[in-house]
Amino acid sequence: MAKSKNIWLRYIIILAVALVLLLFVSVRNQRYKPKVSSVFDISSEDINAVTITKDTTSLTIIKSDTAWVFAEPDTGLIKDYRVDNFFKYIVNGKKSGFITKNPDKYDQYNVSEKLGLKVDLKKGEYVLGTIYIGRSKINWSQDYIRYPDDPKVYISQNKMLSHVSERASFWR
Repeated sequence: MAKSKNIWLRYIIILAVALVLLLFVSVRNQRYKPKVSSVFDISSEDINAVTITKDTTSLTIIKSDTAWVFAEPDTGLIKDYRVDNFFKYIVNGKKSGFITKNPDKYDQYNVSEKLGLKVDLKKGEYVLGTIYIGRSKINWSQDYIRYPDDPKVYISQNKMLSHVSERASFWR
């Protein structure tokens, strides 16, 4: 009887050691996990104008009473689902770790001033936030993000360029 009790004690000790090792490895690997954060720390309600620029093409949409409309000279109606997706994936989007902080590589990641899609979020004439978005050539489900005052190029959690464009026809 004492011998069978001794066998179970060995298995319990081995199981306890295995659980402690598993916990140790799990905690140790947490520091390598990229931290996810918001692209903008701006409330969606504060934004009443958006300017989107790529190369020499620029588009501004503004919030009228209850709907979004093009700023002059563009005309036409803006589809609500385009604006909803813009706020969901761009304004409330998420980013993870950075891929480089070397300004010489901005062209490689399509986030330079000439290659990147520049998005300005405004409250009246005051700019609340600005980002450059570049298309990833490696991963179709993510894009690259750069802030004008930060040398780092971040990775977006979702595809952003599918939900924004400098062309008016995209928004109609």
